[in-house]
Amino acid sequence: MGRILFFLMLIFSTVEAADVAGSAVTSSTAMKKTLIGVRYFSEMMGNVHQNPSRYSQVLTTISCNHPVKVMKETSKDGKEFILYGEEKWNLVTVGPYVGYVMADYLTDKKNVCFEEEYSKFFDGLNLDINDLYYWARLYDQYVQGKSKVRQ
Repeated sequence: MGRILFFLMLIFSTVEAADVAGSAVTSSTAMKKTLIGVRYFSEMMGNVHQNPSRYSQVLTTISCNHPVKVMKETSKDGKEFILYGEEKWNLVTVGPYVGYVMADYLTDKKNVCFEEEYSKFFDGLNLDINDLYYWARLYDQYVQGKSKVRQ
């Protein structure tokens, strides 16, 4: 009898947790998304992430000068969200994907890119899509900026 009661309590607590998680998803999808503008990816390779974290799931891989649509979200109470997370990520649309890219990697104008400037060399590397993905994942792990250690 005790085992059955424990099992029923476990099931009800799981259903309640699912309802809470479902309501959180519903409230976040209720936010209105509007286009801010088109920006260009400034690094050699990078990823569009599912969440504003360099460790989150990758939705797609992009390369230098790839155009992305930067979006802002507006909540029902009028608050606007443009940057997310500690490292300042933008919500972007790239093809059919809606995800996040670090704001530091986006520019208003097209850049001078290695793969465009040295296209014969880059084409000679014969990189396939898997290679591009893994190089972009490695690039995600680079910590860029100035050191905060006293010199």
